[in-house]
Amino acid sequence: MVNSSFSYLHENVSYCYQCSKCSAGCPVADDMDLLPHQIIHSLAIGEDSEALKSHTIWICAGCYTCSVRCPNDINITSVMDDLRKKSITLNLPSPKPEVLKFHRAFIKDMQRRGRVHELRFMGEYNLKIGKPFNNIEIAPKMFLKRRLKVLPPKAIKGFKTWSRKLWNPKN
Repeated sequence: MVNSSFSYLHENVSYCYQCSKCSAGCPVADDMDLLPHQIIHSLAIGEDSEALKSHTIWICAGCYTCSVRCPNDINITSVMDDLRKKSITLNLPSPKPEVLKFHRAFIKDMQRRGRVHELRFMGEYNLKIGKPFNNIEIAPKMFLKRRLKVLPPKAIKGFKTWSRKLWNPKN
């Protein structure tokens, strides 16, 4: 059920009773200005502007630890995604511009074939932030461990058709 106050959210944040389990388990909580339970609380009381301007929505690793720990099954990761999307739609300045560039480069590469080609993705991201050789020292290790592929992965069968239907549901 969607919270009626915020039609862009895919979760009903009013179910949260502030147990803070999401924040306690978050692996990147130390870097956040508002903890996940505080984001949810600000949304529940109608302060979406506080959540939208927070660094937290850009720092969230999307690991789903918060969602798994939530006793009310609120998909907090989805809420963070919704807030990032809304922030981009409203053209709000990102407090972490490099994270927004990372997000856009990731989505762009994902839309190509349904899978990320790490070499291309990181190359594009590094160019966007103006550091073309950023993290270059880890590339040889990744190649040797077969974690970095020169050729892109095969596209997921039917991905283009599926994504067109997802983004253009009227067609």
